[in-house]
Amino acid sequence: MAFRKKIVGAALAAVLTLGAAVPVFAHDGWSQTSAPIVAQGQVSYVELMYGNHSNEHKSYRLEGQWSSASKVYVTTPAGVKSDITGTRFYTGEPATETTPALNNYSVASFKSNVPGAYIISTEGDSVFKSAEASSRTLRSAKSFVAVGDIPVLERVKALKGFSKQVSPDRAELVPAFNPAAVTPDEKVSIQLFLKGEPLADTAVDIIRRSNSEATQLKTDATGVVTFTTGAADYYLVRAKPSTKESKEGEYSTTNYEATMTFTVQNKSVKLPGSVTTAKPHIYVNGNVVAVNSLTIAQGTTKVDASFIKQYVDAAYKGTGSVTLRAAAEAAGAAVEYFPAVGGNQPAVAIYTK
Repeated sequence: MAFRKKIVGAALAAVLTLGAAVPVFAHDGWSQTSAPIVAQGQVSYVELMYGNHSNEHKSYRLEGQWSSASKVYVTTPAGVKSDITGTRFYTGEPATETTPALNNYSVASFKSNVPGAYIISTEGDSVFKSAEASSRTLRSAKSFVAVGDIPVLERVKALKGFSKQVSPDRAELVPAFNPAAVTPDEKVSIQLFLKGEPLADTAVDIIRRSNSEATQLKTDATGVVTFTTGAADYYLVRAKPSTKESKEGEYSTTNYEATMTFTVQNKSVKLPGSVTTAKPHIYVNGNVVAVNSLTIAQGTTKVDASFIKQYVDAAYKGTGSVTLRAAAEAAGAAVEYFPAVGGNQPAVAIYTK
């Protein structure tokens, strides 16, 4: 995308309104990963940022922190959402009686031996009270990590699991692309949801970190914005719809805030060698298994080795994982495909809850 500065008036919040105005001085909360692609068994760090008040809410300026009551979760490739709030630590000095704890942030972390797509979601719920009115703000901030058996862009670029909804009780941005392995000049889409339903005709800002250049788009009838990725950098995506949802005696409006970050990386140099017809490595929940011992169990449904084996030879001779995927998903499993890189075989990862 040719990211360009757009002059947006002080009434930006009104464009996002579904019936009530967003407070003019509301800050944004977002998260970003220290590395979008990591190797199995390595620790992923997620920075919890708060601020973005300058430049008409189109900057990365930090001011304040996420509240101590906010929660941090990681959703695994199998779709299991786990609370990692307990790993969070503060990177700055605490506030004193004379000095506020400004321009600092917290970091959470997780580690996985299972290759695949991981979604980190930070969720906050707060009520702002003033003499005139009170409003509730529900926040959803998402970032992403690709865990790879071979931690390079070409190996993880085919991952599809980043497109899950993980915060259906609030506003949420869902990428229809791999936000950990996207490169410049790719046409991509993001869908905005409110309580699990697509949200149409709503402003979405895309902000480049290095220079705060921003583009404002508006969702179509299905809640989707489509754009072309810019130069290598971090990007912050933000939407701030609000409603007249109220609770007597507590708040008169409800503001929703959805953010996500993604990393545009330069295209990597292709590794030497190629594999076009080799059988893939098969991972089941992170463990390499032989085809003749593969069993997928989900509840009372089971697909055993004899059923899976018939799909393997045909499925990976240059055409991808469609047939094996169908067999595994019929057993209640999720499937991801890892393309061959260099002289390494392709891989397929199967996840059972």
